[in-house]
Amino acid sequence: MTPPERVGPRPRWRSQTLAAFDAPYFPRILLSGAIWNITRWMNLFLGAFLAAELTESPILLQLVGATIFAPFLLGGAIGGLISDRFDRRLTVIAYLTFLTPISLAIAALVLTGEIRIWMLYPYGILAGFGWVVDLTTRRALVADVVGPELVTNAFSLEALSSSFGGVLGAIGGGAIIGLIGIGEAYLVVSVLLVAAVVVLLTVPSHTRIQTATAPWREDLRAGIAMLPRQRPLVSILGVTLVMNLFFFSYVSFVPEIAEDLGVSAFATGVLSAANTIGAMCAAILVASMRNPPRGRLYVFGSFFALVLMPVFALANVYALALAALILSGFGVGGFVTMQFTLVTGAVEPAARGRALGLMSTVIGVLPFGSILLGLIAESIGVGPAIAASAGAGILLLVLWLLRWPEALRLP
Repeated sequence: MTPPERVGPRPRWRSQTLAAFDAPYFPRILLSGAIWNITRWMNLFLGAFLAAELTESPILLQLVGATIFAPFLLGGAIGGLISDRFDRRLTVIAYLTFLTPISLAIAALVLTGEIRIWMLYPYGILAGFGWVVDLTTRRALVADVVGPELVTNAFSLEALSSSFGGVLGAIGGGAIIGLIGIGEAYLVVSVLLVAAVVVLLTVPSHTRIQTATAPWREDLRAGIAMLPRQRPLVSILGVTLVMNLFFFSYVSFVPEIAEDLGVSAFATGVLSAANTIGAMCAAILVASMRNPPRGRLYVFGSFFALVLMPVFALANVYALALAALILSGFGVGGFVTMQFTLVTGAVEPAARGRALGLMSTVIGVLPFGSILLGLIAESIGVGPAIAASAGAGILLLVLWLLRWPEALRLP
């Protein structure tokens, strides 16, 4: 693949903000990822909303989000190995195709009134594996296609795509529920999965040097063995660990908080999208920077996001909760935008899949944070539990960076 020739000078803002568009086929990979992002965030919102309709138990509600993120813990490292060994494009196509009829089955169960809360759990696990495939395989494909010079810009656009998907997925899900129903919303999920596959089919397989020829167990051990030699990678992973244990576990409780505030399904969707609206704005700003301070954006973005969570959790009016989540999203934008850039830059190209697999595994602690948050909420209430979780996250993040400060020092 060779980059297409430019026709005339481009505006300066476009030259920097969309620099990765010069890489062959990156726009199509980004579009396919954007459709998948809408799908996965809509799935998460629909699962939480449907669970809130089916149960009043905080722990059963949190299990919906926990099952979606559970595959990251056990599947991340293996997903990284698959990414390094097999055709990354075909791997993504195969899994999205597999997930489509399963989503149709959930739609049918909802439309016929046969859905039960326990059915959301195996579906959440299968949908969660789709997140793992996207993280370890499609994003590694992005790094392959754009090269090291454009990787920061490409992952900034990826973060923007994820935020955009979060906004459309949650608001769209709420709007579809309000207009025609939740079963129909799951039908839309199935259509979007097909669309993501169709776009990716127009991208040729990317030729790369195949280096992962060692036995599976040996390759898995090699991925774990890189950690003691990579203090920056350990530092990066630690920040991700804290954020997934103590920040992102709030997501499944948004419908519960919205219900307490007495708002509609559409307003619930807007509240669910609020954090990603802020993250999307932050991603646009980062993508426009020529040399963003990657380590500081990653770390201070995490702190900023955590600090604002108690404001959201304890708000007694909808407007304050909405504003707190939007502002918190600016911190999340810095964290998410730099997360994958820093990880892929910390290792050699042949190990990117394994490094992203380790990242995926660390993200897999989120179910433990979700279950812990649910247990605490059973005792002290949803709002106080979220506020306490954020406070614990701030404390542990400070302690982690005192021991492994490398992430903060990365250029």
